[in-house]
Amino acid sequence: MDVAQNAVKAGAKNIKIEIEETDEWFSFVVEDDGPGIENPERVFDPFFTTRDPRLRKVGLGLPFLKQAAEQTGGFVKLHTERGKGTKVEARFNLKSVDCQPVGDVAGALASLILSDPDVNWYIIRKKNGDGYEINTIELREKGLWDPESPSFAVFLFETLESLERELKGGENNE
Repeated sequence: MDVAQNAVKAGAKNIKIEIEETDEWFSFVVEDDGPGIENPERVFDPFFTTRDPRLRKVGLGLPFLKQAAEQTGGFVKLHTERGKGTKVEARFNLKSVDCQPVGDVAGALASLILSDPDVNWYIIRKKNGDGYEINTIELREKGLWDPESPSFAVFLFETLESLERELKGGENNE
């Protein structure tokens, strides 16, 4: 979620998120059309940030992500090009004792989609070969996009929760 929020804060207007999960691995890719990252060679250095220190004083997001993935036997890769965008790939070994639980995918995705109504979100979610896609451009074209409406937010959360339950084989993790 933090990687996608950083893309929004950087000014990206199109963000693609691919989340794939198997019995062994959890991986995600966040790709955006933002301005690219300044000093990409330093983004994994703890406490390095290009943001105004009055707004962001820490700079630990990507270093923590990299450490967490690598502790499980996974990885984080960064591809960025100034003026064209950034792609962050992360992979976690779910069988590792050091792997944190996946968490609330439905809630995170719904929050991201609703966080900025002007961003075009394209989300692909797969688990063991099954999955779903969300494309906010298509939602707009079909007249289903109303991020200002509380009923739309409820609909989005409930739909994503239902899709996630289906991916988990009907499990209810409440």
